[in-house]
Amino acid sequence: MLGHGKRIDPWIELYKMRRNHRSLVSIKESNRTNDMMIRLLAFLFFSISSVFAKPLQLEDGDVVTFLGGTDLVRAQKEGTLEAAITYRFKDLNIKFRDLAWEGDTVFFQSTVRERWRREAFGSLEEQLKRVGANVVISQFGKMESLNGEVALKEFLESYEKLINELQAGNRRVVILAPSPFEWGSANDQFLDKYTKGIESLAIKKKIPFIKGNFAEELGEEPPMNLILSVREKHRLWYDYWRPANWKCLFGDDSKRVFSNAAEGLPSFKEEWQSFPKLIENAETNIRKGVKNVPASAPKRTGSREADIKKELEAFDVMDGFEVNLFADETQGIANPLSVRWDARGRMFVACSDVYPQIEPGVMPNDKVIMIEDLNGDGVGDKSSIFAKGLNIPTGMEVGADGVYVGHNTELLHFDWEGKKKLVLSGFGNGDSHQTMNSFAWSPGGELWFCQGDGVESRVETPHGVSSLFQAGVYRLRPDELKLDPLLDDFMGPGNPWGVAFDDYGQSFVIDGAGGVSYLTPASIPAKRRLRLPRIGRPGGYCGIDCLGASNLPAEMAGDFLIGDYKKNQVSRFAVSSDGGGFKVNWREPILRSSHRNFRPIDVKVGPDGAIYVVDWYNPLTCHQDDFYRHPARDKTHGRIWRITPKKGALKVPELVNLADKDLVEMLASPERWTRLKVKQLLSRRDQSKVIKILRNWVSSRAGLDLLEALSLLEFLSVPDSQILIKNINSDDPRIRAYAARVIGRWGTRLEGYQDLLLGLARDKHPRVRMEVLLSCAQIPEPNSILAAAAVAEVPKDKWINYAFSQAVHHLKPIWIPAFREGNLDIAKYQSGFSDVLSQSDSKAIISEIRDLVKKGNINNETTANLLSSLIILGDEDDLKFVLNLEELNSSVLMTLRNQQRPEFEIHQKLANYLKNEDREIRKSIIDLIGAWEVEELMKEISGIASNTEIDTEIRAKALKSMGSIGGKEALQISMKIATSDNDPCQLDAVSSVISMDISNGIKLAVDLLKEGLDSEQLSQLFDAVASRNGAMELLADELPETSINKERGSLIRQAWIAKGLVSTELSSSLDQLAGIPAPRIEYTDSNIRKFVRAGNAGDIKKGADLFKSAGLGCFACHKVGNVGGIIGPDLSALGSGVPFDRIVTEVLWPTLQVKEGYSLTRVVTKKSHTLQGYEQASRDEDKILLRDFAGAGMHRISRDDIEKVEKIGSLMPPTAQSLSENDLADLLAYLFSLRG
Repeated sequence: MLGHGKRIDPWIELYKMRRNHRSLVSIKESNRTNDMMIRLLAFLFFSISSVFAKPLQLEDGDVVTFLGGTDLVRAQKEGTLEAAITYRFKDLNIKFRDLAWEGDTVFFQSTVRERWRREAFGSLEEQLKRVGANVVISQFGKMESLNGEVALKEFLESYEKLINELQAGNRRVVILAPSPFEWGSANDQFLDKYTKGIESLAIKKKIPFIKGNFAEELGEEPPMNLILSVREKHRLWYDYWRPANWKCLFGDDSKRVFSNAAEGLPSFKEEWQSFPKLIENAETNIRKGVKNVPASAPKRTGSREADIKKELEAFDVMDGFEVNLFADETQGIANPLSVRWDARGRMFVACSDVYPQIEPGVMPNDKVIMIEDLNGDGVGDKSSIFAKGLNIPTGMEVGADGVYVGHNTELLHFDWEGKKKLVLSGFGNGDSHQTMNSFAWSPGGELWFCQGDGVESRVETPHGVSSLFQAGVYRLRPDELKLDPLLDDFMGPGNPWGVAFDDYGQSFVIDGAGGVSYLTPASIPAKRRLRLPRIGRPGGYCGIDCLGASNLPAEMAGDFLIGDYKKNQVSRFAVSSDGGGFKVNWREPILRSSHRNFRPIDVKVGPDGAIYVVDWYNPLTCHQDDFYRHPARDKTHGRIWRITPKKGALKVPELVNLADKDLVEMLASPERWTRLKVKQLLSRRDQSKVIKILRNWVSSRAGLDLLEALSLLEFLSVPDSQILIKNINSDDPRIRAYAARVIGRWGTRLEGYQDLLLGLARDKHPRVRMEVLLSCAQIPEPNSILAAAAVAEVPKDKWINYAFSQAVHHLKPIWIPAFREGNLDIAKYQSGFSDVLSQSDSKAIISEIRDLVKKGNINNETTANLLSSLIILGDEDDLKFVLNLEELNSSVLMTLRNQQRPEFEIHQKLANYLKNEDREIRKSIIDLIGAWEVEELMKEISGIASNTEIDTEIRAKALKSMGSIGGKEALQISMKIATSDNDPCQLDAVSSVISMDISNGIKLAVDLLKEGLDSEQLSQLFDAVASRNGAMELLADELPETSINKERGSLIRQAWIAKGLVSTELSSSLDQLAGIPAPRIEYTDSNIRKFVRAGNAGDIKKGADLFKSAGLGCFACHKVGNVGGIIGPDLSALGSGVPFDRIVTEVLWPTLQVKEGYSLTRVVTKKSHTLQGYEQASRDEDKILLRDFAGAGMHRISRDDIEKVEKIGSLMPPTAQSLSENDLADLLAYLFSLRG
């Protein structure tokens, strides 16, 4: 502030000084070292409250870099900020580089932190050097202010640390004040305090601090042509610095077929490297005053197989139905992605010919097409472009007042006039077939959508930064812009492409590569990684809808249709209750096609009760597995098929002009589509009138009508106890469950919410109790945890367990402080609260747990839960407390086993437990002694192992423990039993020897292999061999010297293949033992073509027999239909979804290209233990997550315990190379024929 408090706007002052600009340009610098500011040739002049920082000046050749969040990103995309500075200093050659990213804070900069960025571009310092930055304009603080005053100190400390990093290398820094919140609903009460704190920091650091929208207040607007040219240049920069398909450029898929050079065209990386030159040319044009114009799009090509008549003939439609073409490319429908309707019955189709990757310099121009059936004959008559200029619009849904479109990183809204509004941005685009997709409305007006693996989203909202790491699902409440990330960090499907709700609001999500999941239990935006179980078989699914129309057969009501694009069909399933959740029951598909290019990727029931199928129409289905510029990618065709019962469709209802009362009556319509549109229309009518009508209507209603009334209140965002209680009192548990959900959404706005939840927590139906858990997790109040404890008072099924665990952890920052301070009354929920404690890992509750156990007035199960919590969370004193107890059950002992051995003396305490006569407790304590390597109890353990009168399973545990403890005595006893042919624990003893003495152990193992072990015993032996580092290689050396015949060798080899373990040496030895010749077929293009021809002429039936044979072992790892293993990818629709040349390649040379998610990792610990599995990405940098082959569990291995990590590649051995040419042709014929 200057003078009498009048604020001097720095940018207006800068404009006033413009007349002095040319003289400033001639100023010579005097002393770079003593005063960096004086050396510059033109300057921006800024005020800092009552204190001036030295003026920041620019000189010819400066590179100005932006670092901040969404506000800076959007300013650069608009071009106004850069254009204003460029115009002000038009005589200087200044470059601009944008490192800003949506959701960035002083704690997290995505340009460094997003996956693979650091490996590709380096640290922040390295990136600043890479772009040549010597001026940094930084803006932070808006999103951080939502953390409140308590976090201000940490914010300022982190900002100062960041500024120090930015100033390194004599870079000049300018700080911009945080912009005001654009949302009225945001809590901005701390923004001024953060702004003042930043201002003080700038004064301390003696750097410029700017308030206000200085781009607008320069005093002279730059010409629009300059803004447009800057905008185009920045678009090129954005596509270079933040390219779509980043995952395929530097990430997991950078070596896959998609990214490689082919067809005489450059690789993806080579094409991407053309951007710097394009950017340089654009900057030259800006300096010359030449307008930057996007490059021309190449001519799009399509399949020559397109023939509507033949495609119709290729359909096999379910009895009682017929299919017709509603629209195709003649109406602008090329590469359609989704279909929706407005309340007038007009169809909207999102289309993309940009997919999978826009060409460098080309402006994307994907579209939303509006199609109308003017005469009601079931064929589109009129089409028009509703929205254009889009970039792969994978998400679209029609709302009450317009169309929502998700494309690239942005969520847009178009009103009915086509006017565009940017709603939210910052959604990830690291993989263009996994960006936000498959928009769907919940019954209560929430917009749900998916994103896949390879994508990271950080979206600024009024409630903070909403982040979704890898695959997951988003839930958006549009009116309040509450964006909840669900299944964060790959807890569910890897490539989700569709969400649907049944009539009662239960949600399901389908996976483009992994089946069907029951989504409702995952409705808590938890960050704790907990895998959601899958309920439907794997497949390639895109697009889903729930059937609900009166013209459809009654037995199909509530069934789900999905686009089964790999199988060229529209599949169908029903769901039935499974405790609190559901299980899937597959039904006859409603539509099949023998046409290879039929690719149904969205299925929706329209306003006329017809089923509309979006046909992507393409011979290729996934961009990662085929060259990104593959000429076979169809870019010009697309179909919307219409399936109707032969008895006809429904008349499209006229809703828009109905009175409020008539619309409310339509809530009882049998058509799901009609009920949704009615709620959308009513949400924009006079609220008080609608509620009055609704209350009168509800008074005489029951069943589903009650739920529809309640969900309309959600649309209106108006809590109403009267209608809620009527739903709670329903005889239908499905309606009570939905009522429990709504309590969580309304939360503290609803009087008596806590008592309502506690009442429902003891509902007899598990789904109601599960919804209570999901609901309480949405209410950030300490007492919410009591509802979770109340649910835990009664038995829990797997779905309730999932929701319970996530709710407890999600609420932990709220309930633990209250518990510690004695503000939670748990007297009524002691048993349930012990479950709450057992789910928590906070040390803040240790003393409370000990006090509860000491009181002794709790049951055995509760005590066990509390003790397990104490073991996990406590220190050695707590372990002493536990081990001093007279009795411990098996679950407590198992918890102890998973902990590190304590430093204090324990063998006497464990010896006492060994005397317990309970079989399970004895097994558990012996297991614990081995895990903790208690040498002092070797005498007792060896005595158990040697005593043939003792239970075999207990002796086996003792032998395993001896192997873990080791020592001369243990080895002698194990060797004795291992050489005793009549001892039932011989195999366990051999495993024990392998743990202690690999050389002798492998010799004993070879002797057993000669004996004729069965498959189960062979599996156990291979487990022992695989668990010790070096054992597999040693066995490989020994086997060729044995006298095992080919027949026996073949059985041993089959058991090895069935285990799914990998050792090149051992596999080779077993091949030799079984008389299998070494791989001999060379990888060449001519060989690939040869075997494609052979496969086309092979015998499918013989091939199926080969596939199922034990000799090849295919079924051990791969599933076809409902039969087979899950170690490798499901092959049910292999022939439909994968080109034949790639099938040949992956069968004969499996290591050349490994399918995403199936690349094996081997971890060797410092104790020489070996683990193999599929490594999973994780935010926890201190651990490696290794998924078990069969998907049954996850190994969490501390990096401190790891000796080495090996990337092995494919599990699949090149077994097919051992086949004769005729057999190989038959096997390929069978694989080619697999179409689901």
